Amino acid sequence: MDLPLIVVGVDGSPASRTALRWALNEAKRSGAAVEATMAWQHESEFVPAVSLGVHPYAEVLPQQHHHPARVLHDLVTEIRAELPDAPEIAEVTITGDASTALLRASRQAALLVVGRHAHGPLTEALLGSVTTDCIRHAACPVVVIPPGVTTRSADAVRVAAR
Repeated sequence: MDLPLIVVGVDGSPASRTALRWALNEAKRSGAAVEATMAWQHESEFVPAVSLGVHPYAEVLPQQHHHPARVLHDLVTEIRAELPDAPEIAEVTITGDASTALLRASRQAALLVVGRHAHGPLTEALLGSVTTDCIRHAACPVVVIPPGVTTRSADAVRVAAR
């Protein structure tokens, strides 16, 4: 019998790190499997969002020296080391839009976990909001980890049933 699956959107931000910790704790409690998913896009030479200092992967790929699969693996290794008895994590990197990747993954998931960035309305208008897309369109319940939340206080986050 297959275990229920918790999919976590990971981009290297503090909120996504907390989301991964939360998902691992939930998986330990429930016996679910965990899949960390990182979506990325090849950048053209001119990206207006970078000029505004709001590049979505600025924290993850500061100098574009590491492939996203390596970044994801290092992050997963770091977070698993913090949590005793943490379950194994499937690592998935996808070239493309994060919203599309997570919504597609939500079709097989029992739960989707994402971290919310502390971007303002201008950034959200320019880049869109992966979190908002997931809340509106995911095929499973979604847990949203707000910015600044710690793993300890994340236990209070509500799951929105669809």
